Amino acid sequence: MAENTKAYTALVEHLAKVKYAFVCPSPETQGRVIEKRNSASSSAEAKNAQDFFGWNLPCTREAVLNIVPGHVFESLLHAGVITLNNNKYRSTIRVSDFYLPQVPYGDPDSSSLFYVHSSFPAVADAVFFGPDTYLFISWLQTAVRHLFHAPNSIIDVCCGSGAGAIHMARTYPNAQVLGLDLNSRALSLGGVNAHLAGVKVDFHESNLYAAIPQALKSSGIDLIVSNPPYIAATTGGIALPIYADGGAESGLGISMRIVEEAIDIVSATGIVMLYTGVAIPAADPAYDALLEKLHGIKGIELLEYIILHPDMWSEEIGKGAYADVCRIQVVGAVLRRRK
Repeated sequence: MAENTKAYTALVEHLAKVKYAFVCPSPETQGRVIEKRNSASSSAEAKNAQDFFGWNLPCTREAVLNIVPGHVFESLLHAGVITLNNNKYRSTIRVSDFYLPQVPYGDPDSSSLFYVHSSFPAVADAVFFGPDTYLFISWLQTAVRHLFHAPNSIIDVCCGSGAGAIHMARTYPNAQVLGLDLNSRALSLGGVNAHLAGVKVDFHESNLYAAIPQALKSSGIDLIVSNPPYIAATTGGIALPIYADGGAESGLGISMRIVEEAIDIVSATGIVMLYTGVAIPAADPAYDALLEKLHGIKGIELLEYIILHPDMWSEEIGKGAYADVCRIQVVGAVLRRRK
């Protein structure tokens, strides 16, 4: 692990030096770009860092050595970050901008902060990063509006590789921050990304809140954040990656468990910030199943409910579990224990 972290550190330091930039798109968009690139032999191989570490195009050894210095290449090869297949080298990870670029930067350190995540295409235990993550992190910046004081404890549940936890640790460096997830590969990369961001986050393999120490549960968590899986699986269809499968209730199963089980562990002044997707039925486009369910939970006060994106994952609409859905809207809900 330490060896891999050194390899990743050397890579991102080089990428920062050459002013690398890559905003990670949706899987649908990445697939279309790669398909277009593969349609001509002149564009099918990587020519620069964005091609290799962003679009995940393969290339020759000579081309890789024009992208990264020899010592960085060797360390990445030794760590398994770069692999060789059919005389072509390929990256097993992608490197993306952690924050969406802003001018001017409010935080100068954020301009060269990168995030390591899974290569394309996704596999079962893929570590997701993309449009949802950018929206989630941006929305988390509004937490201060609902907090009575700086949180002493923060949990990112269904954290994936910990983007939410890492952002909150940068925002509240004195807080104890935990990242919880079932995907061991995501947690491993979470440790790498926390190191790259210069923050301390304790990652634990956990079924929702199960791994939280009892002492922390007893004292109450000041801030719980989550961007859980919310895509609905189709019966008999292709299995979804861990990061996407939202379970029952049209993909809201995990989201509802996160809120319902938070009641017993959130502190008296603490809040829960849930970012998730809601399938809107074509027959009743004004109906929001999540909003109705949240209003039905006893002991919880809904402080904020905002539509962050009205039409996410449009490629899912009209098929499988979304055959009768007109759009998937992404929402942010802020909740507190009712006094």
